[in-house]
Amino acid sequence: MIPVILFSLTVHEYSHGRVAYWLGDDTAQRLGRLSFNPLKHLDIVGVLFFYFVGFGWAKPVPVDWRNFNDPKRDMMYVALAGPLANVTLAVICSFFIRVINPYENLVFFTLLCFGVYIN
Repeated sequence: MIPVILFSLTVHEYSHGRVAYWLGDDTAQRLGRLSFNPLKHLDIVGVLFFYFVGFGWAKPVPVDWRNFNDPKRDMMYVALAGPLANVTLAVICSFFIRVINPYENLVFFTLLCFGVYIN
């Protein structure tokens, strides 16, 4: 379960940073947060909450709205990027759950089920 949580949190935060970068804000890149390295995004308290309580968080990616051409619109896109990444991960996991045989790949099947549940 922990690898799925770390991967999901990393993709979520990376998505915020990547969309901000595409829209003109390079703050996350300059601070080294535009990375798939989970350690860059890990908030230990947030991960422990995720594990024990069922919800959690990662370190938010820094975004400077002053770098955007249309700050209101662009901040909306940046904010939506993370949840849309989670929905996309859940859909991908759901697809693979339907495709694989759970009796042949029980560990992978279980990870995919966690992927749907967590995202």
